Amino acid sequence: MTKTIDTQITLPVELYQLLAEQAKEHGNSISGEVTALLTPLLVQMPPELAEEIKAWEAASDEDWLAMEETLASLDGNTSEIGDEN
Repeated sequence: MTKTIDTQITLPVELYQLLAEQAKEHGNSISGEVTALLTPLLVQMPPELAEEIKAWEAASDEDWLAMEETLASLDGNTSEIGDEN
């Protein structure tokens, strides 16, 4: 079971009413609805991590392209060596 902490927040009446309606539609308590709304926001990937992953993927792509070029040049050298025999 997840540990919880009791807390209190002050909301504008209109926001509370919207949360109450949405909670009722989803079969949640107000607290459960607030948790359901906040959780995805808090567990999203931080922008810094997303940028780091993109940079890593780009570097990996460059490495593969370089490896393909190296292998292609080796294939060319191999056929030349084979032609000499």
